[in-house]
Amino acid sequence: MDRLDTSRVHRLLESPVGGLFETAPLETLQLRRLPRQFAVRRARAAADVSLGAGPAAFLREADAPPAPHLHDRIEAALAEFAEIRERHEEVSERWEAAFWRDEETTPNERVALERERRRADAAHARPSSTFGFLASDHFVPPVAFDVPSPDDARERWAHELAEPERLYGFADSTVTESLPRVSRSKTVLGPGTVEYRLRFETPSLHVGDTATARVYEPDGAADDIPTLVFFSGLGSYGDRLSYWPEEEAIGRRLARDGYRAVLPDAPWHGRREPLGQFSGEPYLARMPVSAFELLGAAVQETGVLVDWARTEGAPAVAVGGLSLGGSIAFAVAGRCGEWPEPMRPDLVGTVAAPGSLMQTLSESKLVSLLDLDDALSAAGWTDEDLNEFAPLLDPPAEPDLAPERIFCWYGSHDDVAPTETTATLVRQWDVPRRNVRTWDRGHLGTAARLYRGDEFQRTLTAALDRLAATGRDDDESDATAETTT
Repeated sequence: MDRLDTSRVHRLLESPVGGLFETAPLETLQLRRLPRQFAVRRARAAADVSLGAGPAAFLREADAPPAPHLHDRIEAALAEFAEIRERHEEVSERWEAAFWRDEETTPNERVALERERRRADAAHARPSSTFGFLASDHFVPPVAFDVPSPDDARERWAHELAEPERLYGFADSTVTESLPRVSRSKTVLGPGTVEYRLRFETPSLHVGDTATARVYEPDGAADDIPTLVFFSGLGSYGDRLSYWPEEEAIGRRLARDGYRAVLPDAPWHGRREPLGQFSGEPYLARMPVSAFELLGAAVQETGVLVDWARTEGAPAVAVGGLSLGGSIAFAVAGRCGEWPEPMRPDLVGTVAAPGSLMQTLSESKLVSLLDLDDALSAAGWTDEDLNEFAPLLDPPAEPDLAPERIFCWYGSHDDVAPTETTATLVRQWDVPRRNVRTWDRGHLGTAARLYRGDEFQRTLTAALDRLAATGRDDDESDATAETTT
């Protein structure tokens, strides 16, 4: 029986050579390259909505200046991209029919089609060789900003500023009776795993699309297995790429160890990418409003996924995330107290997540790298304005989850998700020291440590096992006493 394989890239990452990805020099290099990588994605997103309209229309859509001297080269790039997109759309249609409709397919045929779809998706999502020449010298910006003014944001979000539960909560205790229906695709066999996709209409009033997630389960496992819902970071394409680090490090690793892992696409990410924008761009483009729009939607969707896992028989459910995904997990821990009981997770674990998005917008290195600071300033935002929106951007003063059930890993040199914001939050929430790990790394080094190691995975699964064995009312965690690595 044919199966999807573990990527050779991940095998390299797990090898001794992969330790380079945890080092400060490589982090500096990777961050320096980020604006160019985003600019290529911006050019591709512009091409998606301007094909056939000519180079001038493409440049306007890309938010780039006129460049008549580049028109011939742009024309050739657009022609090349048209073939890439046509291939992507043709394969996607066959994949949709095979995995979501009644079309008869064998397991081997689905594995072959899944491989083909990922190759076509990856070629479409990140066509660096096609549009790379436009990303040089900041010609195409990394983000097409559309930042609202503080006054417009105050007027639009006045009710939510007064009552944040409007954004993060659910209408009433009977909400579980009217939750969106979760649909499940056909399965594909992975390396010792069974994998499939979920989708459902988002319950958010502010992000009107279909929520999606990929699920990993042990081959031949029963339904009643502990489950982790884990969100990736900003810009993640999820399984639209041939290689996705969280898939191997979290999804497949946990499934092979006997657990279920659910890896959702955050709003505007992965298979939820809006036409004309790249994965994660809307989150950056309309700051700070887009930040709490995404958090509110992702938090509510998490409640749906936790409830789904319980209906599948999961005896205990954790929620975790990396970077932006960790901000979602922090928001869940702080906002889930009034939710119906089946929707509330038992544990939360975050990696490289800031404790305050409001401060992050002022202090993060990423803000200046992507010119977000200039965009906010041009729209009239000051630190005082951002502070006014802190009740929607940041976790509340106290968590709704017991502090003993919150786990946190962060880098001591993280200047993307500033270290002090995370340290301040876990102190404020009285998270036990044994549940907090500080790694001597920066932001990307901390992510690499998650991918290469197993401390996060071992800690959360041990705590899930304890709750599954003793009952979910047991507030004692199964964390070790180690706090710094």
